[in-house]
Amino acid sequence: MNISAAAALSGVQASKLRTDIAANDIANINTPGYSQASPVQTGMQPAGTRIAAINKTPNDSVTLSNTDLATEMVELNNNKNTQGANLATIKVQDKMTGEVIDLLA
Repeated sequence: MNISAAAALSGVQASKLRTDIAANDIANINTPGYSQASPVQTGMQPAGTRIAAINKTPNDSVTLSNTDLATEMVELNNNKNTQGANLATIKVQDKMTGEVIDLLA
């Protein structure tokens, strides 16, 4: 696998984990004392990205969740767009590889 496809694949994996975290936050929006989670995404060398940590927002309330639904919906929308862009990169890379193979054949 070349570097551009590997970078795009790592982006898809990071977006999936971010989506899972947002979905968990939304599922627990009515859970008393639940603390909203925030993923920390970092770059990898030579290319790519990953979720390095998951931070929990401190919650002093024992009766309420501190999850902000608007923040989570924006996160889900961003993840959808990021996954689409990374998958398009993989698709173009696959097409380019096919054309190179055709030229060499």
